[in-house]
Amino acid sequence: MDYPDFPEMQELMICADSISPVGEVREEALVRYRHQDFPILSFRFGSTDPSAPTLLFVAGVHGLEKIGTHVVTSFLKSFIRLAQWDHTLIHLLETCRILFYPLVNPIGMLLNSRANGHGVDLMRNAPIDAEERTLPLVGGHRIGNWLPWYRGELDRPMELEAMTLCDFVRREVFPSRTSLILDVHSGFGLVDRVWFPYASSHRYYPNAPRILALKKLLDQSYPHHVYIIEPQHHAYTTHGDLWDYLSLEHQAAHLPGTMIPLTMEMGSWHWVKKNPKQLFSSFGIFNPVLPHRIKRAERRHFFLFDFLVKAIASGDRWAELQGQKQIFLEKKSRQLWYSPQR
Repeated sequence: MDYPDFPEMQELMICADSISPVGEVREEALVRYRHQDFPILSFRFGSTDPSAPTLLFVAGVHGLEKIGTHVVTSFLKSFIRLAQWDHTLIHLLETCRILFYPLVNPIGMLLNSRANGHGVDLMRNAPIDAEERTLPLVGGHRIGNWLPWYRGELDRPMELEAMTLCDFVRREVFPSRTSLILDVHSGFGLVDRVWFPYASSHRYYPNAPRILALKKLLDQSYPHHVYIIEPQHHAYTTHGDLWDYLSLEHQAAHLPGTMIPLTMEMGSWHWVKKNPKQLFSSFGIFNPVLPHRIKRAERRHFFLFDFLVKAIASGDRWAELQGQKQIFLEKKSRQLWYSPQR
């Protein structure tokens, strides 16, 4: 099916048409708007072993933040091509699984809206409340869908898009012995940040030592990288965060594997400072507007994506902690991210 008035969906359909035989595409759900159905698609590469190390790229949770879907889709297109001839990648895919979920919220993106078609912010929609005070409205509210950051009605099921993503993660990521998730967003910030749980609490995140080990690998391999890596609560706390919800569910199930969700928040000041007129539109605050800046944003993060592909295949270098190494990294992670003097 063609989507001439929806370029992001059209690009995903092109990927779906070109993925065979190196991978597969599945339709996770259909969402309807004005008598037209829009698919939520996932793309899979690599091992069929559900316990294999797994990396998942997610984007498009907030429809207004189109650049996230652009960046992930651009990497997906490159990945499809590389998987056809790159023997290093082909060998890696024999033991790992690489998944893409590039457009969580098709209707929101079609409408240039942060929320979905019902006016619900999907990243405030999980049935979990913040343990600390949140910013008014921004942290999530139930006043009404005419205001941004609306959580949805109390005691109602999660929105279809949020539920579909959670079911996908439970099915495809939970069984893995080591897994990483990168959820790509954009925000009005000065720098690019990579957040890890929790968004709902200032509590210590049990996988912080592993994230510190991964950070050290990134720092050593790419010493000039631009990312600030920190718990999300350093920025703000929220209700209803999907990654908190899934992390706590994974922990409560006492599953044997390690699952680490990361959220990349691209700082839009890169684009706004060069084109201040963007400040006068909600779209311009969250996205580059000029074509060459869109392409530059797509290229900017490829090295991080490639690093994560290598990292998921090398979990013994950062995810397998025990003994003195675990004690050392736990102490250092508490000092770095949880110290009162921070």
